[in-house]
Amino acid sequence: MLRILLTVILPLVLPTAGYALYVLVVERRRREAEETHSPAPWWATAPWPWLVLAGAGAMAVSLGFVALTGGVAPHTPYTPAHLENGRVVGGGASGN
Repeated sequence: MLRILLTVILPLVLPTAGYALYVLVVERRRREAEETHSPAPWWATAPWPWLVLAGAGAMAVSLGFVALTGGVAPHTPYTPAHLENGRVVGGGASGN
């Protein structure tokens, strides 16, 4: 269940929640600017730089997580799939 949460649900919910939070903040800033008759902040009218930055950050975190937690130890011998007594034995790292 934790695997499903971390690999499916969280990657779908986090960007959506982040965007909803962004929309709430931007709309509040625009409303305040209209009430005071002042210009809205530049970031309230241009979402693309923030979205690109958030996407690059999420990509960096994801790649770092996979690089640090995935795979087997270096120089672990690999045994390919083979037949033993007429049965197929799957391959894999023999160090595990």
